[in-house]
Amino acid sequence: MALILQLFIIIFGPALLMYWLNGKKISRVLSPVVMCYVIGIAIATFGIFEVDEAISMQLSKATILIAIPLLLFSADIIAWFKHAGSTVLSFFYAVIAALVSCLLFSFVFQDSIAEIWNPAAMLVGVYTGGTANLQAVGLAISAPANTIVGINTVEMLVGGMYLLFLTSVAPIIFAKILPEYKNTEEEDNLDEERFQWKDWKNMLAAIGISLLIAAVTVGTISMFGDLDKQSTLLILLLSTLGVIASFVPPIRALKGSFEAGDYLIMMFCIAVGMMSDLGEILDKSLYLILFTAATWLSTILIHLLLSYLSKIDRDTTIITSTAALYGPPFVGQIASILGNRKIVFAGIATGLIGYAIGNFLGVSVHQLLQTMLT
Repeated sequence: MALILQLFIIIFGPALLMYWLNGKKISRVLSPVVMCYVIGIAIATFGIFEVDEAISMQLSKATILIAIPLLLFSADIIAWFKHAGSTVLSFFYAVIAALVSCLLFSFVFQDSIAEIWNPAAMLVGVYTGGTANLQAVGLAISAPANTIVGINTVEMLVGGMYLLFLTSVAPIIFAKILPEYKNTEEEDNLDEERFQWKDWKNMLAAIGISLLIAAVTVGTISMFGDLDKQSTLLILLLSTLGVIASFVPPIRALKGSFEAGDYLIMMFCIAVGMMSDLGEILDKSLYLILFTAATWLSTILIHLLLSYLSKIDRDTTIITSTAALYGPPFVGQIASILGNRKIVFAGIATGLIGYAIGNFLGVSVHQLLQTMLT
């Protein structure tokens, strides 16, 4: 019975949660991804039922492998580069800020946090594409489940505070530092049809293509030895094939691919959360909290400084920061607060590009720091 309940919660929990959160104010602060972690962690921490960790581990790996290509299919990289120079430049600054911050504070905290290259790599993933990249980088570097959930828990605390700042006084403060937004381009088409359940065939087609990419990736990597020992190569090849697929117009146009990938990420979060005890995580997280807070604040300040020096406007800076730190799901909310719907497309496109490059950057930082600090 416990196993059936575990499978039910992992598979159907995200759907029930999204239904419950729909229209509620709490969804503006706590995304379904965050709440999925909370559900999994609560089950493990309070021992609500006996969890089969082997099942959770296998499902977490399977869901992330299928989710990565799905999240990348809709990324139109060429269109993004053509869209607006200030958007591309601002996102580039956000990436530079993340890399500099994580590398700098890794040296500061190297004696306080064991194997600091693990959390540093995952934070680079978060700061360039959001939670999905954290999971993918964590799998790529073979980080323990407790480490993945620990850094995600701390990141939720710090990121939650910044999200409250973004949705309250940030626009006022940033407006005193950065220029006003000026629309010099044609208005974006914001009335594109979003996924509806009548498009379920497109979603199934996207899932099928993603499964094929995952199978090709696993089959290719297995030729080089044990998959568990080739996780870095596995994630990088999977991400590469996902990006390549996004250049195929019929694949990029499939409605529902992003939503399917997002759902699988939520399944991953519940599965991983079930393998983690919150009490054990928090007992070891003081320096991790300080490290995350320091890198987060530094990333924001460096990005703000570079935007100020380049005279990038307030709205573009805030929306690219949102896209990099939280991913596409929060772009609409922040654009609404800014009162500027014209930047929604740029923000979503930027977030998708973050998904595309975050895994590569995270793994690169991991390898670099591990080489330099050992």
